[in-house]
Amino acid sequence: MKKKMLLGLSLTVLLVWTGSALAAPKGKVVMGFAGSVRTFDPHRITGFPLNNHYPLVFDQLVFRNPEGKIVPKLAKSYRTVNPLLWEFKLQEGVKFSNGEDVDAHAVKFSLERIVNPKLKSRQISFFRNIKKVDVVNKYTVHVHLKKRDMFFLPPLSQYGQIVPPKYYGSKKLKYLAKNPVGSGPYRLKKWKGKFEFHYEAHPNYWDKNNLPQIKTVVVNIIPEPTTRMAALVAGDIDFADSVSPQLIAMAKSNPDVKVIAVPSSRTCYLYPIIKKGAPWANVKVRQAVNYALDKNVLVKTVLEGYGRIIATNVGPDSYGFNPALKPYPYDPVKAKKLLAEGGYPNGISTEIWMPLGRYLKGKQVAEAMVSMLGKVGIKAKLKVAEWGVVKKRMRARWKPKVKSFLRMGCRMDSNLHSEHMYAGTIHSRSTWGGFREKWMDNLIDDARSEPDDAKRLKKYQEVNRVIHEKAIMGFLYQQHQIVAINKRVNYKPRTNGFVLAFELGLK
Repeated sequence: MKKKMLLGLSLTVLLVWTGSALAAPKGKVVMGFAGSVRTFDPHRITGFPLNNHYPLVFDQLVFRNPEGKIVPKLAKSYRTVNPLLWEFKLQEGVKFSNGEDVDAHAVKFSLERIVNPKLKSRQISFFRNIKKVDVVNKYTVHVHLKKRDMFFLPPLSQYGQIVPPKYYGSKKLKYLAKNPVGSGPYRLKKWKGKFEFHYEAHPNYWDKNNLPQIKTVVVNIIPEPTTRMAALVAGDIDFADSVSPQLIAMAKSNPDVKVIAVPSSRTCYLYPIIKKGAPWANVKVRQAVNYALDKNVLVKTVLEGYGRIIATNVGPDSYGFNPALKPYPYDPVKAKKLLAEGGYPNGISTEIWMPLGRYLKGKQVAEAMVSMLGKVGIKAKLKVAEWGVVKKRMRARWKPKVKSFLRMGCRMDSNLHSEHMYAGTIHSRSTWGGFREKWMDNLIDDARSEPDDAKRLKKYQEVNRVIHEKAIMGFLYQQHQIVAINKRVNYKPRTNGFVLAFELGLK
Protein backbone atom coordinates (compact mmCIF):
# COMPACT_ATOMS: atom_id res chain seq x y z
CA MET A 1 0.00 0.00 0.00
CA LYS A 2 2.84 2.36 0.88
CA LYS A 3 4.57 1.58 -2.44
CA LYS A 4 1.39 2.48 -4.34
CA MET A 5 1.05 5.74 -2.41
CA LEU A 6 4.69 6.67 -3.06
CA LEU A 7 4.30 5.80 -6.76
CA GLY A 8 1.18 7.94 -7.02
CA LEU A 9 2.89 10.83 -5.23
CA SER A 10 5.90 10.56 -7.54
CA LEU A 11 3.68 10.61 -10.63
CA THR A 12 1.83 13.64 -9.29
CA VAL A 13 5.08 15.52 -8.64
CA LEU A 14 6.36 14.53 -12.09
CA LEU A 15 3.19 15.73 -13.79
CA VAL A 16 3.27 19.02 -11.89
CA TRP A 17 6.97 19.54 -12.72
CA THR A 18 6.47 18.58 -16.35
CA GLY A 19 3.47 20.85 -16.73
CA SER A 20 5.48 23.77 -15.38
CA ALA A 21 8.73 23.12 -17.22
CA LEU A 22 7.11 22.25 -20.52
CA ALA A 23 4.26 24.74 -20.40
CA ALA A 24 2.74 25.32 -23.81
CA PRO A 25 3.64 28.67 -25.39
CA LYS A 26 0.89 31.26 -25.26
CA GLY A 27 0.11 34.83 -26.18
CA LYS A 28 1.24 37.08 -28.99
CA VAL A 29 4.01 39.65 -29.40
CA VAL A 30 4.38 42.11 -32.27
CA MET A 31 7.91 43.34 -32.96
CA GLY A 32 9.18 46.24 -35.06
CA PHE A 33 12.60 45.81 -36.68
CA ALA A 34 14.56 48.25 -38.82
CA GLY A 35 16.09 45.64 -41.12
CA SER A 36 14.63 42.73 -43.08
CA VAL A 37 15.73 39.61 -44.95
CA ARG A 38 15.42 39.13 -48.71
CA THR A 39 15.23 35.34 -48.64
CA PHE A 40 14.51 32.55 -46.19
CA ASP A 41 16.90 30.21 -47.90
CA PRO A 42 19.40 30.22 -45.00
CA HIS A 43 22.52 29.48 -47.05
CA ARG A 44 22.56 32.26 -49.60
CA ILE A 45 23.08 35.64 -47.95
CA THR A 46 24.87 37.34 -45.08
CA GLY A 47 23.96 40.42 -43.08
CA PHE A 48 22.98 41.22 -39.53
CA PRO A 49 19.15 41.42 -39.92
CA LEU A 50 18.92 37.70 -40.72
CA ASN A 51 20.20 36.94 -37.19
CA ASN A 52 16.84 38.01 -35.77
CA HIS A 53 14.91 35.74 -38.16
CA TYR A 54 16.80 32.58 -39.14
CA PRO A 55 17.34 31.25 -35.56
CA LEU A 56 13.56 31.11 -35.14
CA VAL A 57 13.17 28.59 -37.97
CA PHE A 58 16.56 26.87 -38.18
CA ASP A 59 19.09 25.33 -35.81
CA GLN A 60 22.85 25.09 -36.17
CA LEU A 61 25.42 22.66 -34.88
CA VAL A 62 26.45 25.22 -32.27
CA PHE A 63 25.01 28.49 -31.01
CA ARG A 64 25.92 31.30 -28.62
CA ASN A 65 24.21 31.61 -25.27
CA PRO A 66 23.03 35.09 -24.18
CA GLU A 67 26.41 35.75 -22.56
CA GLY A 68 28.20 35.11 -25.86
CA LYS A 69 29.71 31.68 -25.14
CA ILE A 70 29.55 29.06 -27.91
CA VAL A 71 27.54 26.05 -26.71
CA PRO A 72 26.35 22.81 -28.36
CA LYS A 73 23.03 22.88 -30.22
CA LEU A 74 22.23 20.18 -32.79
CA ALA A 75 25.70 18.89 -32.02
CA LYS A 76 25.60 17.53 -28.48
CA SER A 77 29.41 17.53 -28.52
CA TYR A 78 32.28 18.46 -30.83
CA ARG A 79 36.06 18.18 -30.88
CA THR A 80 39.11 18.60 -33.07
CA VAL A 81 40.47 15.17 -33.94
CA ASN A 82 43.47 16.95 -35.44
CA PRO A 83 44.05 20.48 -36.80
CA LEU A 84 42.41 19.52 -40.09
CA LEU A 85 39.50 17.43 -38.79
CA TRP A 86 36.45 18.35 -36.68
CA GLU A 87 34.08 15.73 -35.28
CA PHE A 88 30.47 16.51 -34.35
CA LYS A 89 28.26 14.11 -32.36
CA LEU A 90 24.60 14.96 -32.99
CA GLN A 91 21.51 15.00 -30.82
CA GLU A 92 19.56 11.83 -31.46
CA GLY A 93 15.93 11.61 -32.50
CA VAL A 94 15.56 15.22 -33.65
CA LYS A 95 13.35 15.83 -36.68
CA PHE A 96 12.77 18.73 -39.03
CA SER A 97 9.28 20.20 -39.07
CA ASN A 98 8.51 18.21 -42.26
CA GLY A 99 9.40 14.91 -40.55
CA GLU A 100 12.85 14.34 -42.05
CA ASP A 101 15.61 13.24 -39.66
CA VAL A 102 18.21 15.67 -38.39
CA ASP A 103 21.23 13.45 -38.86
CA ALA A 104 24.74 13.31 -40.28
CA HIS A 105 23.40 13.22 -43.84
CA ALA A 106 21.57 16.51 -43.21
CA VAL A 107 24.74 18.10 -41.86
CA LYS A 108 26.76 16.91 -44.84
CA PHE A 109 24.13 18.16 -47.28
CA SER A 110 23.84 21.57 -45.58
CA LEU A 111 27.55 22.38 -45.30
CA GLU A 112 28.33 21.11 -48.79
CA ARG A 113 25.41 23.13 -50.18
CA ILE A 114 26.94 26.35 -48.81
CA VAL A 115 30.33 25.75 -50.44
CA ASN A 116 28.88 24.56 -53.74
CA PRO A 117 29.81 27.31 -56.25
CA LYS A 118 26.53 26.81 -58.10
CA LEU A 119 24.58 28.23 -55.13
CA LYS A 120 26.64 31.45 -55.25
CA SER A 121 26.37 31.78 -51.48
CA ARG A 122 27.86 34.84 -49.82
CA GLN A 123 28.46 32.63 -46.77
CA ILE A 124 31.16 30.74 -48.66
CA SER A 125 33.66 33.33 -47.41
CA PHE A 126 33.30 31.79 -43.94
CA PHE A 127 33.41 28.16 -45.06
CA ARG A 128 35.65 28.07 -48.15
CA ASN A 129 38.18 26.09 -46.07
CA ILE A 130 35.90 23.02 -45.96
CA LYS A 131 37.48 20.24 -48.02
CA LYS A 132 34.84 17.55 -47.55
CA VAL A 133 32.23 16.28 -45.07
CA ASP A 134 32.05 12.58 -44.17
CA VAL A 135 29.15 10.68 -42.61
CA VAL A 136 30.71 8.38 -39.98
CA ASN A 137 27.37 7.04 -38.79
CA LYS A 138 23.82 8.36 -38.44
CA TYR A 139 24.75 10.75 -35.63
CA THR A 140 28.46 11.41 -36.22
CA VAL A 141 29.96 13.63 -38.89
CA HIS A 142 33.55 14.54 -39.78
CA VAL A 143 34.39 17.89 -41.37
CA HIS A 144 37.76 17.94 -43.14
CA LEU A 145 39.52 21.26 -43.67
CA LYS A 146 41.98 22.26 -46.38
CA LYS A 147 44.25 24.02 -43.89
CA ARG A 148 44.38 24.76 -40.17
CA ASP A 149 41.59 27.11 -39.21
CA MET A 150 40.91 28.00 -35.58
CA PHE A 151 38.13 30.35 -36.69
CA PHE A 152 36.07 27.49 -38.12
CA LEU A 153 33.68 27.18 -35.16
CA PRO A 154 32.48 30.78 -34.52
CA PRO A 155 30.78 31.26 -37.93
CA LEU A 156 28.84 28.02 -37.32
CA SER A 157 27.11 29.82 -34.46
CA GLN A 158 25.75 32.40 -36.92
CA TYR A 159 25.59 30.62 -40.29
CA GLY A 160 25.68 26.96 -41.30
CA GLN A 161 21.98 26.31 -40.63
CA ILE A 162 21.07 22.62 -40.98
CA VAL A 163 18.23 21.85 -43.42
CA PRO A 164 16.39 18.69 -44.58
CA PRO A 165 18.20 17.20 -47.62
CA LYS A 166 15.20 15.76 -49.47
CA TYR A 167 13.22 18.97 -49.25
CA TYR A 168 16.05 21.36 -50.13
CA GLY A 169 17.41 19.03 -52.76
CA SER A 170 14.12 18.81 -54.66
CA LYS A 171 12.70 22.36 -54.58
CA LYS A 172 13.64 25.33 -56.74
CA LEU A 173 15.52 28.21 -55.16
CA LYS A 174 12.65 30.63 -55.72
CA TYR A 175 10.31 28.33 -53.79
CA LEU A 176 12.79 27.76 -50.95
CA ALA A 177 13.22 31.52 -50.53
CA LYS A 178 9.61 31.77 -49.33
CA ASN A 179 8.96 28.35 -47.82
CA PRO A 180 11.64 27.45 -45.24
CA VAL A 181 11.78 24.16 -43.33
CA GLY A 182 14.00 23.73 -40.30
CA SER A 183 14.17 22.20 -36.85
CA GLY A 184 13.90 25.50 -34.96
CA PRO A 185 11.49 26.66 -32.26
CA TYR A 186 9.17 28.47 -34.71
CA ARG A 187 7.70 27.98 -38.15
CA LEU A 188 7.24 30.78 -40.64
CA LYS A 189 3.49 30.62 -41.17
CA LYS A 190 3.07 33.69 -43.36
CA TRP A 191 5.27 36.22 -45.13
CA LYS A 192 2.96 39.08 -46.00
CA GLY A 193 4.36 41.37 -48.68
CA LYS A 194 7.96 42.34 -48.00
CA PHE A 195 7.63 43.62 -44.48
CA GLU A 196 5.47 41.37 -42.31
CA PHE A 197 6.48 37.97 -40.95
CA HIS A 198 4.22 35.68 -38.90
CA TYR A 199 5.79 32.95 -36.78
CA GLU A 200 4.05 30.19 -34.81
CA ALA A 201 5.77 28.21 -32.05
CA HIS A 202 6.68 24.63 -32.97
CA PRO A 203 4.39 22.46 -30.78
CA ASN A 204 7.02 19.72 -30.41
CA TYR A 205 10.30 21.58 -30.41
CA TRP A 206 13.08 19.19 -29.49
CA ASP A 207 15.21 21.44 -27.23
CA LYS A 208 13.30 21.29 -23.97
CA ASN A 209 15.75 23.67 -22.26
CA ASN A 210 14.99 26.46 -24.73
CA LEU A 211 11.28 26.19 -25.44
CA PRO A 212 9.59 29.34 -26.75
CA GLN A 213 7.23 30.97 -24.26
CA ILE A 214 5.24 32.99 -26.79
CA LYS A 215 2.96 31.20 -29.25
CA THR A 216 2.63 33.83 -31.99
CA VAL A 217 5.28 36.33 -33.03
CA VAL A 218 4.66 38.94 -35.71
CA VAL A 219 7.62 40.93 -37.01
CA ASN A 220 6.89 44.15 -38.86
CA ILE A 221 9.74 45.76 -40.77
CA ILE A 222 9.55 49.52 -40.11
CA PRO A 223 12.76 51.12 -41.44
CA GLU A 224 11.99 54.71 -40.42
CA PRO A 225 12.94 55.22 -36.71
CA THR A 226 10.24 57.75 -35.81
CA THR A 227 7.51 55.64 -37.41
CA ARG A 228 8.75 52.58 -35.54
CA MET A 229 8.71 54.43 -32.22
CA ALA A 230 5.28 55.93 -32.91
CA ALA A 231 3.94 52.41 -33.45
CA LEU A 232 5.31 51.32 -30.07
CA VAL A 233 3.97 54.34 -28.20
CA ALA A 234 0.57 53.82 -29.83
CA GLY A 235 0.54 50.17 -28.75
CA ASP A 236 0.60 48.77 -32.27
CA ILE A 237 3.85 46.88 -31.56
CA ASP A 238 5.42 45.57 -28.35
CA PHE A 239 9.10 45.83 -29.24
CA ALA A 240 11.14 48.36 -31.26
CA ASP A 241 14.81 47.88 -32.11
CA SER A 242 17.48 50.41 -33.15
CA VAL A 243 16.08 53.32 -31.14
CA SER A 244 17.70 56.68 -31.89
CA PRO A 245 18.71 58.68 -28.78
CA GLN A 246 16.52 61.62 -29.77
CA LEU A 247 13.46 59.30 -29.70
CA ILE A 248 13.97 58.09 -26.12
CA ALA A 249 11.87 60.94 -24.73
CA MET A 250 9.10 59.97 -27.13
CA ALA A 251 9.28 56.38 -25.90
CA LYS A 252 9.04 57.45 -22.27
CA SER A 253 5.94 59.50 -23.00
CA ASN A 254 4.04 56.22 -22.68
CA PRO A 255 4.28 54.88 -19.09
CA ASP A 256 3.89 51.33 -20.41
CA VAL A 257 7.10 51.58 -22.46
CA LYS A 258 10.58 50.81 -21.16
CA VAL A 259 13.89 51.75 -22.83
CA ILE A 260 16.90 49.42 -22.52
CA ALA A 261 20.37 50.56 -23.63
CA VAL A 262 23.52 48.44 -23.37
CA PRO A 263 27.00 48.53 -24.96
CA SER A 264 27.22 46.50 -28.14
CA SER A 265 29.88 45.21 -30.51
CA ARG A 266 28.61 47.33 -33.43
CA THR A 267 31.77 49.23 -34.27
CA CYS A 268 31.82 52.44 -36.31
CA TYR A 269 34.81 53.75 -38.21
CA LEU A 270 35.80 56.04 -41.05
CA TYR A 271 37.98 54.22 -43.48
CA PRO A 272 39.86 55.27 -46.61
CA ILE A 273 40.12 53.33 -49.83
CA ILE A 274 43.91 52.99 -49.78
CA LYS A 275 45.04 52.97 -53.41
CA LYS A 276 48.48 53.56 -54.87
CA GLY A 277 49.06 57.27 -55.36
CA ALA A 278 46.18 58.32 -53.09
CA PRO A 279 46.88 60.50 -50.02
CA TRP A 280 45.69 57.65 -47.79
CA ALA A 281 48.60 55.48 -48.90
CA ASN A 282 50.74 57.57 -46.53
CA VAL A 283 50.50 56.41 -42.91
CA LYS A 284 50.99 59.97 -41.61
CA VAL A 285 47.93 61.16 -43.50
CA ARG A 286 45.88 58.31 -42.02
CA GLN A 287 47.17 59.14 -38.56
CA ALA A 288 46.21 62.77 -39.17
CA VAL A 289 42.62 61.65 -39.72
CA ASN A 290 42.62 59.91 -36.34
CA TYR A 291 44.00 62.94 -34.49
CA ALA A 292 41.51 65.22 -36.26
CA LEU A 293 38.42 63.33 -35.04
CA ASP A 294 37.09 64.28 -31.61
CA LYS A 295 35.55 60.99 -30.52
CA ASN A 296 34.37 62.44 -27.20
CA VAL A 297 32.21 64.98 -28.99
CA LEU A 298 30.82 62.36 -31.35
CA VAL A 299 29.80 60.07 -28.48
CA LYS A 300 28.77 62.57 -25.81
CA THR A 301 27.11 65.15 -28.04
CA VAL A 302 25.93 63.48 -31.24
CA LEU A 303 25.15 60.04 -29.76
CA GLU A 304 24.05 61.65 -26.48
CA GLY A 305 26.30 59.28 -24.54
CA TYR A 306 25.07 56.06 -26.13
CA GLY A 307 28.43 54.73 -27.23
CA ARG A 308 31.95 53.87 -26.06
CA ILE A 309 35.23 54.97 -27.64
CA ILE A 310 37.61 52.17 -28.65
CA ALA A 311 41.18 52.09 -29.92
CA THR A 312 40.73 49.97 -33.05
CA ASN A 313 37.86 48.27 -34.85
CA VAL A 314 37.92 45.38 -32.32
CA GLY A 315 36.16 46.03 -29.01
CA PRO A 316 36.38 44.54 -25.50
CA ASP A 317 33.74 41.84 -26.07
CA SER A 318 35.65 40.31 -28.97
CA TYR A 319 38.38 37.68 -29.03
CA GLY A 320 41.77 39.24 -29.71
CA PHE A 321 40.95 42.61 -28.10
CA ASN A 322 44.15 44.34 -27.05
CA PRO A 323 43.62 46.20 -23.73
CA ALA A 324 47.06 47.87 -23.98
CA LEU A 325 45.97 50.05 -26.91
CA LYS A 326 44.60 53.52 -26.26
CA PRO A 327 42.38 55.57 -28.58
CA TYR A 328 44.03 58.31 -30.61
CA PRO A 329 43.51 61.56 -28.64
CA TYR A 330 41.96 64.61 -30.25
CA ASP A 331 44.86 66.81 -31.36
CA PRO A 332 44.13 69.00 -34.41
CA VAL A 333 47.55 70.70 -34.19
CA LYS A 334 49.29 67.34 -34.51
CA ALA A 335 46.90 66.36 -37.29
CA LYS A 336 47.91 69.44 -39.34
CA LYS A 337 51.59 68.70 -38.71
CA LEU A 338 51.25 65.07 -39.84
CA LEU A 339 49.32 66.13 -42.92
CA ALA A 340 52.15 68.48 -43.90
CA GLU A 341 54.78 65.83 -43.18
CA GLY A 342 52.83 63.41 -45.36
CA GLY A 343 53.20 65.79 -48.30
CA TYR A 344 49.92 67.74 -48.08
CA PRO A 345 50.63 71.08 -46.38
CA ASN A 346 47.78 72.67 -48.31
CA GLY A 347 45.30 69.98 -47.39
CA ILE A 348 43.26 67.35 -49.23
CA SER A 349 39.90 67.26 -50.98
CA THR A 350 37.90 64.05 -50.79
CA GLU A 351 34.44 62.55 -50.38
CA ILE A 352 32.83 60.70 -47.46
CA TRP A 353 30.26 58.12 -48.53
CA MET A 354 27.64 57.05 -46.02
CA PRO A 355 24.48 54.92 -46.44
CA LEU A 356 21.25 56.66 -45.51
CA GLY A 357 19.49 55.46 -42.33
CA ARG A 358 21.77 52.47 -41.81
CA TYR A 359 23.61 53.52 -38.63
CA LEU A 360 22.61 55.13 -35.36
CA LYS A 361 22.62 58.89 -36.08
CA GLY A 362 25.01 58.14 -38.93
CA LYS A 363 24.27 61.27 -40.95
CA GLN A 364 24.76 63.54 -37.94
CA VAL A 365 28.03 61.80 -37.04
CA ALA A 366 29.26 62.13 -40.63
CA GLU A 367 28.37 65.83 -40.71
CA ALA A 368 30.32 66.38 -37.50
CA MET A 369 33.32 64.54 -38.95
CA VAL A 370 33.23 66.71 -42.09
CA SER A 371 33.52 69.78 -39.83
CA MET A 372 36.36 68.28 -37.76
CA LEU A 373 38.37 67.19 -40.79
CA GLY A 374 37.86 70.57 -42.43
CA LYS A 375 39.54 72.30 -39.49
CA VAL A 376 42.82 70.50 -40.19
CA GLY A 377 42.74 70.89 -43.97
CA ILE A 378 40.90 67.75 -45.11
CA LYS A 379 38.00 69.13 -47.11
CA ALA A 380 35.43 66.35 -47.33
CA LYS A 381 32.18 66.44 -49.29
CA LEU A 382 29.52 64.27 -47.67
CA LYS A 383 27.70 61.87 -50.00
CA VAL A 384 24.67 60.38 -48.26
CA ALA A 385 22.86 57.85 -50.43
CA GLU A 386 20.66 54.78 -50.33
CA TRP A 387 22.53 51.59 -49.47
CA GLY A 388 22.25 50.30 -53.03
CA VAL A 389 24.04 53.39 -54.37
CA VAL A 390 26.80 53.16 -51.75
CA LYS A 391 27.19 49.46 -52.45
CA LYS A 392 27.63 50.14 -56.17
CA ARG A 393 30.28 52.74 -55.39
CA MET A 394 32.11 50.33 -53.08
CA ARG A 395 32.13 47.55 -55.64
CA ALA A 396 33.83 49.88 -58.10
CA ARG A 397 36.35 51.21 -55.57
CA TRP A 398 39.39 49.38 -56.98
CA LYS A 399 38.80 50.38 -60.59
CA PRO A 400 41.61 52.62 -61.87
CA LYS A 401 39.33 55.49 -62.84
CA VAL A 402 37.57 55.62 -59.45
CA LYS A 403 39.24 58.15 -57.17
CA SER A 404 40.04 57.14 -53.61
CA PHE A 405 37.46 58.24 -51.02
CA LEU A 406 36.43 57.82 -47.40
CA ARG A 407 33.50 55.76 -46.22
CA MET A 408 31.76 55.59 -42.86
CA GLY A 409 30.90 52.06 -41.80
CA CYS A 410 29.50 50.33 -38.73
CA ARG A 411 30.01 46.56 -38.51
CA MET A 412 28.39 44.32 -35.91
CA ASP A 413 30.87 41.78 -34.61
CA SER A 414 28.26 39.03 -34.44
CA ASN A 415 31.02 36.42 -34.10
CA LEU A 416 32.69 38.34 -31.23
CA HIS A 417 36.07 37.73 -32.81
CA SER A 418 38.83 39.85 -34.38
CA GLU A 419 38.72 37.64 -37.46
CA HIS A 420 35.13 38.68 -38.16
CA MET A 421 36.13 42.35 -38.16
CA TYR A 422 39.15 41.72 -40.39
CA ALA A 423 36.99 39.76 -42.83
CA GLY A 424 34.78 42.81 -43.27
CA THR A 425 37.34 45.59 -43.40
CA ILE A 426 41.04 44.66 -43.26
CA HIS A 427 41.84 41.46 -45.13
CA SER A 428 42.32 41.70 -48.90
CA ARG A 429 39.35 39.34 -49.34
CA SER A 430 37.05 41.60 -47.31
CA THR A 431 33.84 42.52 -49.07
CA TRP A 432 33.81 46.21 -48.16
CA GLY A 433 37.36 46.96 -46.96
CA GLY A 434 39.72 49.61 -48.24
CA PHE A 435 43.05 47.93 -47.50
CA ARG A 436 44.92 45.42 -49.66
CA GLU A 437 48.33 44.37 -48.40
CA LYS A 438 49.77 40.86 -48.54
CA TRP A 439 51.88 41.36 -45.41
CA MET A 440 48.74 42.13 -43.41
CA ASP A 441 46.94 39.12 -44.87
CA ASN A 442 49.88 36.96 -43.75
CA LEU A 443 49.69 38.30 -40.18
CA ILE A 444 45.96 37.62 -40.00
CA ASP A 445 46.19 34.15 -41.57
CA ASP A 446 49.04 33.20 -39.23
CA ALA A 447 46.95 34.10 -36.18
CA ARG A 448 43.96 32.21 -37.55
CA SER A 449 45.96 29.01 -38.04
CA GLU A 450 47.71 29.02 -34.64
CA PRO A 451 46.48 25.96 -32.65
CA ASP A 452 47.83 27.08 -29.26
CA ASP A 453 45.19 29.22 -27.50
CA ALA A 454 47.60 31.50 -25.63
CA LYS A 455 49.82 32.07 -28.66
CA ARG A 456 46.82 32.68 -30.91
CA LEU A 457 45.43 35.35 -28.57
CA LYS A 458 48.78 37.16 -28.51
CA LYS A 459 48.99 37.03 -32.30
CA TYR A 460 45.55 38.59 -32.71
CA GLN A 461 46.43 41.26 -30.17
CA GLU A 462 49.59 41.99 -32.15
CA VAL A 463 47.56 42.31 -35.37
CA ASN A 464 45.33 44.82 -33.61
CA ARG A 465 48.41 46.73 -32.45
CA VAL A 466 49.68 46.97 -36.04
CA ILE A 467 46.25 48.04 -37.33
CA HIS A 468 46.25 50.79 -34.69
CA GLU A 469 49.83 51.90 -35.36
CA LYS A 470 49.33 51.97 -39.13
CA ALA A 471 46.02 53.82 -38.69
CA ILE A 472 44.39 51.68 -41.36
CA MET A 473 41.10 53.43 -40.59
CA GLY A 474 39.75 56.29 -38.55
CA PHE A 475 38.79 54.54 -35.32
CA LEU A 476 35.60 55.86 -33.70
CA TYR A 477 33.34 54.06 -31.25
CA GLN A 478 30.98 51.19 -30.55
CA GLN A 479 27.39 52.37 -30.50
CA HIS A 480 24.97 51.15 -27.83
CA GLN A 481 22.17 48.77 -28.62
CA ILE A 482 19.00 50.65 -27.70
CA VAL A 483 15.59 49.00 -27.75
CA ALA A 484 12.20 49.98 -26.38
CA ILE A 485 9.61 47.47 -25.18
CA ASN A 486 6.15 47.30 -23.76
CA LYS A 487 6.57 46.54 -20.06
CA ARG A 488 4.48 43.39 -20.39
CA VAL A 489 7.38 41.82 -22.34
CA ASN A 490 10.37 40.19 -20.63
CA TYR A 491 13.58 40.84 -22.55
CA LYS A 492 17.28 40.51 -21.75
CA PRO A 493 19.89 41.82 -24.23
CA ARG A 494 22.40 39.37 -25.72
CA THR A 495 26.14 40.04 -25.94
CA ASN A 496 26.13 39.46 -29.72
CA GLY A 497 23.18 41.82 -30.27
CA PHE A 498 20.73 39.24 -31.64
CA VAL A 499 17.08 39.79 -30.71
CA LEU A 500 15.50 36.32 -30.53
CA ALA A 501 11.77 35.97 -30.08
CA PHE A 502 12.14 32.56 -28.41
CA GLU A 503 14.01 34.28 -25.55
CA LEU A 504 11.15 36.69 -24.90
CA GLY A 505 8.47 36.15 -22.29
CA LEU A 506 5.24 37.77 -21.16
CA LYS A 507 4.53 39.05 -17.66
